[in-house]
Amino acid sequence: MESEMIKQEIELIIENYSNNKKLTENELFLLLENVLDTVISQGKFENTAQSFYNYANYIRIKNMVLDSSLGIPEILIPKIKIIIPIERRVLEKECKTRIYLGVFMVFFSIVCYLLFQNEFGVTPIFFIIGLLLFGLFSLFNGINILNKLKKNV
Repeated sequence: MESEMIKQEIELIIENYSNNKKLTENELFLLLENVLDTVISQGKFENTAQSFYNYANYIRIKNMVLDSSLGIPEILIPKIKIIIPIERRVLEKECKTRIYLGVFMVFFSIVCYLLFQNEFGVTPIFFIIGLLLFGLFSLFNGINILNKLKKNV
C-alpha cells in the first residue's frame, strides 16, 4: 500500500518535471533516487530521447540537486558511485561516435575536393574547408575527452 503511494507520487513528480514545473528539494531527491534505482536495476541508461531514464535527464536532475541549497544527500552517494561506471560507458560511446564522425567528415571533404575540383569550374572550397575543419574539431574533441576519461580511471 505504501509502495503504491510512493510510486504514484514519483509518477506525479516525473509528470511535473516533464512539464517544466518547479520542484521542491524533497521532490528532486526522490526523483534522483528513483533514477538511480532504475538505472542500477537495469544496468544501463535508456537510450531513447522519449524515455525518462536516459543519460540527459540524469545529468539535468543531478545538476538541479547540486544547485539546490542542500546538495546531494549522503544516502545517495553510494548509489552515485555505482552509476559512475555506467556513466563512463555512455561518455566513451559518445567520444567514439565523435571520433568516427570526425574521420568520416575529413575523409568526405578530401573526396569532395578530388571529385569537384574541376566539375563546376570553381571548387566549392568553402563547403570543403568547413567540412574539413568541423571534422577535425570533432575528431580532436573526441580524442581529447576520451584521453581525459582514460586518465581518470
